[in-house]
Amino acid sequence: MVGDDVRPTLAGTYRLPTLVGREAELAEVGRLLVDPRVRLLTLTGTAGVGKSRIAREVLSDTAFRQEITVTADLAECADRTDAWNTVLERASRRPLDAAPERLPAVEALARLAEAIGARRAILLLDNCDRVVRGISTDVPRLLEHCPNLVIVATSRVPFHLYRECVLCVRPLRTGGDTGDYYPGSAPAAQLLLDSIDSHYRGAAAVADRLVLDEIARELDGVPLAIELAAGSIARIGPVRTLRRLEAGADLRSSSYVDVPARHRTLHGAVEWGLDDVAPEVLELLLRLSLYESLIDTDIACLAAGTTEEDAATAMADLVQRSMLDHVSSGPHGHGYRLFATVRAYCRRVLAADPARARTLRDEHVDRLCLFAERMGPRFDQREHRAAALDATGKQIVDFLSAVHYLIDTGRPERAVRLAAALESAWIQFGYQSELESVLAKVLKMSDRSTLSPGVTAPLCLEVLGIWAGRSGRLRRAVDLLTSSADAYRRFDRHVDAARVAVVLVAVLVAVGERTAAAEQFAIATKYADELSGPWPGRLQVSRMLLRIPNPPTRDGEVLAKLRDRARWLDSTARLIGRNILAYTQIGPSTADRAQALYRENLADADLETQVLPVIIALEGCAAAYDAAGVEFAEPTLTLLLAARQLRAAHGIPQLGVDDRVPREAEHRSAIGENKFRQIMRRAGEMTLAEAVAYASAGPTLPNPDESPLSALTNRQREIALLVATGMTNRMIATQLGISEWTVVNHVRQVMLKLGCPSRLHVALLVERDAQPTADGSVRTEPALDEPTAELPRITVVRKARTGSPMVRVESCTARADHARLEPDHAAPEPDQGP
Repeated sequence: MVGDDVRPTLAGTYRLPTLVGREAELAEVGRLLVDPRVRLLTLTGTAGVGKSRIAREVLSDTAFRQEITVTADLAECADRTDAWNTVLERASRRPLDAAPERLPAVEALARLAEAIGARRAILLLDNCDRVVRGISTDVPRLLEHCPNLVIVATSRVPFHLYRECVLCVRPLRTGGDTGDYYPGSAPAAQLLLDSIDSHYRGAAAVADRLVLDEIARELDGVPLAIELAAGSIARIGPVRTLRRLEAGADLRSSSYVDVPARHRTLHGAVEWGLDDVAPEVLELLLRLSLYESLIDTDIACLAAGTTEEDAATAMADLVQRSMLDHVSSGPHGHGYRLFATVRAYCRRVLAADPARARTLRDEHVDRLCLFAERMGPRFDQREHRAAALDATGKQIVDFLSAVHYLIDTGRPERAVRLAAALESAWIQFGYQSELESVLAKVLKMSDRSTLSPGVTAPLCLEVLGIWAGRSGRLRRAVDLLTSSADAYRRFDRHVDAARVAVVLVAVLVAVGERTAAAEQFAIATKYADELSGPWPGRLQVSRMLLRIPNPPTRDGEVLAKLRDRARWLDSTARLIGRNILAYTQIGPSTADRAQALYRENLADADLETQVLPVIIALEGCAAAYDAAGVEFAEPTLTLLLAARQLRAAHGIPQLGVDDRVPREAEHRSAIGENKFRQIMRRAGEMTLAEAVAYASAGPTLPNPDESPLSALTNRQREIALLVATGMTNRMIATQLGISEWTVVNHVRQVMLKLGCPSRLHVALLVERDAQPTADGSVRTEPALDEPTAELPRITVVRKARTGSPMVRVESCTARADHARLEPDHAAPEPDQGP
């Protein structure tokens, strides 16, 4: 709390004790002391937060000079008798050599009450942590006998009296309130800067204010810790001090001889006053220090292995002792965190007893693993998924630390199983890429060591392969799963290899490798009787997947059965199954089916809990548009770019060069560079919900099995066919014996119903409708009165790969030479665009 007011002199610099960043606290304490309702004011807060300094500073103000002020430091008092004798000695203002002999507590309290009487007085009971419980019942009696007395106390633990006013002193602010924060300007950083010994303050010591900010944040803005860090900076510099703090080193005082012993180390400051803490509460505190995440009652139950009621009671005790900081409240309870100084103390306690530390850490990780195994199946259950994600999300950082700990302590297989159990949580909270890197490290360890290679390596390959498949990187999934199955077989784990083969069949079918898929299905079938759980059912699904034609055709019998079966699956499995089915239908003649399946997923998925399947469906919609042709370039690029930025935002690996990706360059060329930049800006700003809304409301791909002309009336269909021949409005009117304005209205309705922006699009749609259907037949249209042999012939040439149309108009007669696809400008009305 004490900083340096540096004043230049001829001799150099000197320091004046001052307060930094405590204006609000000083004003609040001063206001409460003049409030007639406040007779007992207790300042609480964690160790070293500056309670005593604030109280003494307020009482030194001229506003309280009319009152008698008595300050008694009870830090060295062991019991109730010592406390009241010390207060009586300070109140009588006798010198130490003339101090009265030790009196019983009751008599000392009576003499104190008599000495104060009815006079206006303020009594400061400073550092009464150790005796607060012993004197708590005496304080009301003293206030009753002294009607004009106000007691101010500083203690980490309040008196728990009905009329007590408790003010919690918070640490100093460590950051700026606005975005234009200047480094080193926060109160905590200012105190650190001011506390550095003037002999060492200079360019070399405080050159980087960002380092000072980091030190202040590492210490949570606790003033005593900051002053101790300033002493370390004077000795070894700011960078090395920060590294020592991050490594968990203790902070020690500089050579000030008047600093109390309990304030000379950070460890000693926290430990002082913990003598009466119950062993089970201290044990819980040590266990909680192992958690990196926000703590609540559920985590406390998990940490202590006890009931919710017992955990809540212990947590309340820690809060009352200022060891835990209450930071939030919500519908599911309170949130807490350990002060950085308390966490450092706990870790030093554990470091001093390695055996105990290892036991607590192992139990901590074991409980996290059991919790993950219990949560894992709930991720695939729609009614439990949100709650399971919420429960694991609160501890996601701790789960990540547990994975690393298991690897570092030689238990990679359990680390992989923990990672596999929390697959949905890693994806949901943006950790998939990081976990894949961790598992790649495990794979390297198993390859070059004796850490159960027959178990760890195949399992790791299996998990990585499944994750790659679910995130759309199918070629990578094929490689990883194939390696996993081969590794299992090398170590005679044939049932495990069969389990991997079941998954591999679906991936191979999706990428079109039917021969390899059939081989894997045959391998899995050999051990079908030994497969348990969901695997026999998945094997039957694999059998049906093999019956899907490749390339896809309009034969939908097998697809319909698989789609119906997928609808009965639960949550995640249903979304994954539909995405796989949709992927197999991406092609020029079946793109509409793929789009319909992907859109079904988008309508079915919970956007808050199913991030990855939704992104896969968005990419699938883009691929379906791509397969339909370059006329859908805009939705193709919009969804492709939106999905790409959503992958990056959620920590999901991007698709590889070997995966099926829409032809970005070709679509970009088709729409032009300016339009592409507009799409890129729009897609880059899309949220997941906005991208889903765009994909759901975008153009619906036509069904080749259904004539798009079925929505037209007979007259409208007749006019559409004549438009396709190249006739103008006037020519059509003459042909049908109706007015030209009637033709204009009909053409407008045709374009509206068919979703065509021009007469050219109407012609293309009519021509496409006349193409052979899936069964080889040709749709027939009503015959026209005039032979079409005398009319222009429109030929649609399709590109070999994409099937996108290119129009060529060939003239057959002199009359056809005058036929036009654009609107007839001679029509009688000015708005006759059609």
